[in-house]
Amino acid sequence: MHTFDDATIQQIFGADDAENEDDERLKEYFYRNMAYDSLTSNLPVRVLVGHKGVGKSALLKRAYLSDVEAHIPCVWLQPDALLNVQTDTNPNDQFVRKISVWKTGILREILGALFEKAMLNQLPELENASANSLAELIVKWLDEKRLENGDVRSINIYIDDIDRGWKANPEDITNISALLNAIRDIGGKHPRIRFRIGLRSDVYFLVRTSDESTDKIEGNVIWLRWINDDILRVIAKRIATFFKLEYTQQAIDKLDQGQITSLILKEVIEPRFSGKGKWEDRPVHKILLSLTRARPRDLVKLFRLAAKSANKRGASIISSQDLNGIFEMYSQERLQDIINEFKSELPQIERLLLAMKPTKMERRTATSYTFTTDQLSRKLTNIIQQNNFTFTNGKAVSSRALIQFLYKIDFITARKVESDGNIVRKYFEESRFLGHEIVDFGYGWEIHPAYRWALQPENVNAILDALEL
Repeated sequence: MHTFDDATIQQIFGADDAENEDDERLKEYFYRNMAYDSLTSNLPVRVLVGHKGVGKSALLKRAYLSDVEAHIPCVWLQPDALLNVQTDTNPNDQFVRKISVWKTGILREILGALFEKAMLNQLPELENASANSLAELIVKWLDEKRLENGDVRSINIYIDDIDRGWKANPEDITNISALLNAIRDIGGKHPRIRFRIGLRSDVYFLVRTSDESTDKIEGNVIWLRWINDDILRVIAKRIATFFKLEYTQQAIDKLDQGQITSLILKEVIEPRFSGKGKWEDRPVHKILLSLTRARPRDLVKLFRLAAKSANKRGASIISSQDLNGIFEMYSQERLQDIINEFKSELPQIERLLLAMKPTKMERRTATSYTFTTDQLSRKLTNIIQQNNFTFTNGKAVSSRALIQFLYKIDFITARKVESDGNIVRKYFEESRFLGHEIVDFGYGWEIHPAYRWALQPENVNAILDALEL
């Protein structure tokens, strides 16, 4: 019988970030998907793009560990090493000059990882060496490491967290764009030096729409997206591997959601939710998945918070009581997440999000969290009139621009009710032009359930009953 102490919770559900996860535990529970296969394909440049919490670092780290296991030359470039490169760039430098600084800076960091500093210091000609000379030195090193059967080796360079400290200003946008151009240039001329880089989707979107040269990197972009069904399988594999259940990933993939809950999730949570109204006695995974923002980390956060609540009761199984007790905290944390994540792009984001709280009229008419485009535009126009919002990149603020922004950060999702009553929901990364400032594609909008308790803490029970499948 397990107890939900902090160490066990982390062992079952995983660390908050892959960087701090135990290597062996990560390899044990890692859920392999098509994005991972694309990331590890035999190509010189791979750019993994996705929101925070979707698992970019986990994919990069697992690929790196696989290289280490297979004795494939690889280097993990730390953010502080790349910070040294960024500080060498002058804000007034021409764009081509910035690309050149990135190329030489990255190649020097790679050489620093391959050779001892004492050896590098014996090569004074490196001080003023060109990027091409530095790359050829790396290729020469690879030739010396040629496989016994004569096959030519390549080296994989992993770059993560390059957007740490991102401010969304023109200088940051130019720096990231120069970096992408630099790795494309290196990989194009020296394809045996291969780059695997992780980038937040909001960062990539701003760079992509600000610099026409990034169209040349677009073919190397891998969008890391999840559907709720796969997110459930991600957590199922973590639970199954911890409890040594005889379910491989292939076996889990053959189970439907109900079977996953009744056969695997039951080890840590009651399979049915004892709620009120339409949620009474429903499968617990239904409500859990409705609160995730297409990010595996969200489901991990829900389980971690609920497990801590169960531990306070001395229980080893999460109950509906535990879930009800943590929904508000979970919601507040997710709201704080996007405030922290996107305040660099819109400094007044907290005021904007809190102003999205339902009005008395909206609560009376049962349209608290769903809107047509016109309704949402009117609400945002009223909010704009009472506040002074400014985008960091200088973009004009309008109600439609704010709709696009709220859609991009997953605060709202696009929503359409089909003729058969089925509700179709779209996230920004699935269909980014639905939030276009000019064209209306016929979708309405809803505030994601993950944020509703934070916006309406005085009426938490009504929020749950208003959730729609």
